[in-house]
Order: sequence, then C-alpha cells, then structure tokens
Amino acid sequence: MEGNYFKEVKEILRRKGYKLTRPRLVIFSYLLRVNGHPDMQNIYEGIQAEYPGIGMATVYRTIDLFLELGIVRGLTLKDNHLRYEINQPGGHHHHLVCTKCDQIVEFGSCNFQLIAEEIEKVTRFKIREHTLEVYGLCPKCLTVPGAES
Repeated sequence: MEGNYFKEVKEILRRKGYKLTRPRLVIFSYLLRVNGHPDMQNIYEGIQAEYPGIGMATVYRTIDLFLELGIVRGLTLKDNHLRYEINQPGGHHHHLVCTKCDQIVEFGSCNFQLIAEEIEKVTRFKIREHTLEVYGLCPKCLTVPGAES
C-alpha cells in the first residue's frame, strides 16, 4: 500500500504543478515509515541522516504544502502540540492518548455513523468528517502504583 500511495502522491504533486524535489520526497518517505505522530522537530531530526543539508524552513514549507494538498493531516491533541500523520485513503482512524506518558495509540473502529444522522437532524449541520480523541491511561501506566488516582 505504501508504494502505491507514494506513486499517488507524486502524481498529486505533478498534477498540481509542483516539482518532485528531493526534500519533498525525503520528507514524505520519512512520514510513511515513521511510527507515531511526529512533530515538526521530530520530522526535521528524522530526515537529517538521509538529507543532512535540509533546513527547518524547508521542512515547514513542505509540511504546509502537504497539508494544503491533503497528503498529510495535522493532529492537535489536548496538549496543543501539533503532530502530523499521513492522510492515506481508507486510513480513517482515531486516537487513544495516555495522559501520563503521552503515548498515542491508533484505533480504527468507528461507530460514529450511528449517531451522525441524529446529530445532523437535530442541528441541521452537514457532517463531512470527524475525529475522535480519547484520553486516559495506557496499560503500562496503569501498572504503576497509584496511577488511577
């Protein structure tokens, strides 16, 4: 799937008139293979080995372009710290966030559609997309004495 999406992203960039520059390809490749939800600093540090000459401004501009084109999505959790993830087709998922260690776990099960029609009916608001974040303690943090208090 990653190979196909990489090709698709290249085509999106070409179709929109953007060049397939090395920084863009390196940053996208990093986002495809990284585990987790990196912030801008993580992305910058993560690509240094592969592209040591890249500047932070280039990383910011590239991520902004990817956001604009819908290639990546920003994720601002309770701590207001912006993180990023690939916006792969069919990759709709939600996040469990540990309030102790900040671990983020993705989960794909979503029954939102069960209540979406009711929300639309009551509010007359047309829902186009949604996200769900759940905060609590991960299994590891739950094993720490006094963690539940």
